[in-house]
Formats: sequence, structure tokens, C-alpha cells
Amino acid sequence: MVKIMASKLRDVELITDSGVRLGWVYDLSFDEDTGEILVIVAEPDEDLDTSEFVTDHEGLLLIPISAVKSIGEVIIIDSNKLAVKSKLRRVSAIKEKLSEGEGEILEG
Repeated sequence: MVKIMASKLRDVELITDSGVRLGWVYDLSFDEDTGEILVIVAEPDEDLDTSEFVTDHEGLLLIPISAVKSIGEVIIIDSNKLAVKSKLRRVSAIKEKLSEGEGEILEG
């Protein structure tokens, strides 16, 4: 497994495997008990309609780490695993955990 410093991911572009530009990495959210990365917090592209995406209270996209297909000069996101409002159940639990202060946001 290749290790990547979280600070190197800041501002990396996120694109779906179908070519939709989602935005840029803003932060990461993790489970403080296990250390598992839960979501990529992303600043959405200005042309992206975020109404169908899961966002936080600031309008930042919440991309489940399980949707990441590859990381390189850009991060490729599997559009079938992307959290959209129709797939909200698991991500809702993550959002509740974040809003309650149980999860932490890493500052890049």
C-alpha cells in the first residue's frame, strides 16, 4: 500500500469516472476511535449543482472514502458509489456524528 500524506491531498481535484468535475479536496473526516477516514470534504466546483449531493452545513461536499477509485494528480470517484441524496442513509449517520463533535476534521 502506498502511503500519502493528508496535506498532499489538499486542493487536489475530484472527478467522477464519468468525467464530472466535483470540486477540490478541502479536508478529511475520520473516526477518532478507529482512525478510519470516513469522507473527503470537498469544495464544490462552481458549476456543480449540489442539490442532489450530500453536503455539510457550509455547503461542502461529503464524498465517502469508499467511492475513491484512484488517487494521483486527480482523485477519481466512482459515480456509482458517490453519496447522493438517494443514497443518504449511511452518510446521514456520518453527518450526525460530525455535527455532534464526535468526528474530527483534519486541517491541511
